[in-house]
Amino acid sequence: MGAYNVRTLTYKNQTQVRFFKKPIEFDKKRVRANERKKKTEEERTQFDIDLSIRQSMRRTKDKIWNICLANDWEYFVTFTFNPKIVNSEDYDDCSAKMSKWLMNVKQICAPDLKYCLVPEFHSDKKKFHFHALMSNLGDIQLVDSGRRKNKGTKIIYNILNYRLGFSTAIPVNKDSDSQGKIVGYMLKYITKDLATLTQGKKRYWYTRTNCEKPVIDTYLIESDKLEDFTEALENDKSYRKTVSMPFSDNELKIYNFDTN
Repeated sequence: MGAYNVRTLTYKNQTQVRFFKKPIEFDKKRVRANERKKKTEEERTQFDIDLSIRQSMRRTKDKIWNICLANDWEYFVTFTFNPKIVNSEDYDDCSAKMSKWLMNVKQICAPDLKYCLVPEFHSDKKKFHFHALMSNLGDIQLVDSGRRKNKGTKIIYNILNYRLGFSTAIPVNKDSDSQGKIVGYMLKYITKDLATLTQGKKRYWYTRTNCEKPVIDTYLIESDKLEDFTEALENDKSYRKTVSMPFSDNELKIYNFDTN
């Protein structure tokens, strides 16, 4: 049976180290997942349903974070929908139209387009729109909207090729701190409401052909040495947080280190 209590993820411009107070055992994770699958809909309690949604949200956020930080990006893009063209209150319609637009634009004018795209459920609890990080826009046409960001230093563009509604594209700084903040902004909208509405459906899109993934390694360190290990990293960290894992009676410490 395999186990680990330290997990490292190496991204484009940073490394993240995750320390678990108690080891994570691979076989136990599979057993718990299989036990949940065996329950019928009638047997599932509200606790089971809430736990499933939380875990699904965490997996979705982890995957988006991993993809976004493992790649370089040029623009942060927002896509909204014209209600005369797309039913912005219907997630399936929004997803289908957005997917088709991405497929068409890659085929016609940006064959090397790279993106990671996520939905946002409006605060009105009715409509959806999408956010994306993008690179390699090829012949996708950007036009100056006349608006500025960051005290006038950044042009806010519109995408002429996008005709499903309104769009903005803002240039992204290359440093890991700026890109990390944008990814954090995108993840903020992966909420319980969104996870509930999108159960069994896609919650993010990315180009599998040219999006890199982080390098992931796991280690098992003796528990009496684990605290000494984390203390030794304190001076070099760029970010740290502690996450309680009550459902598994565990605790996770996350450390980020800039590598550029």
